Amino acid sequence: MSEDGASRFALQVARERHVAGFVDAGLTLARDDTSDARFRPHVALGLRHQVEGLRVDALASFAGGPLGLDAVGASRASIVGTAAAGVDYRLSDAVDLFSAATAQAGHDDHQETITTGMRLRF
Repeated sequence: MSEDGASRFALQVARERHVAGFVDAGLTLARDDTSDARFRPHVALGLRHQVEGLRVDALASFAGGPLGLDAVGASRASIVGTAAAGVDYRLSDAVDLFSAATAQAGHDDHQETITTGMRLRF
């Protein structure tokens, strides 16, 4: 990857693929999918442990010189707590509306997500 422009200080970053591996464990409480109830709430609590790819760094150079600048990326917590809660609403046997909020938190590592949509069964 290179910066655009004719500057002699254009930064060129070496390409590298970063792979991370995780192990998840958790407990989910939810109404059975085969239940006739229209509302199906669910909650989950768990832990996520990163077993691979703990450190990310970038190698770069200026204006075609040898690669010599090494930048260490932000680290992430090796273990984070996870939580999720949501509800599905069955419109028919083939259509559900759903909404869920998920979060993970660890030492200096936080992420929150809200998902809403429609699920179709064929």
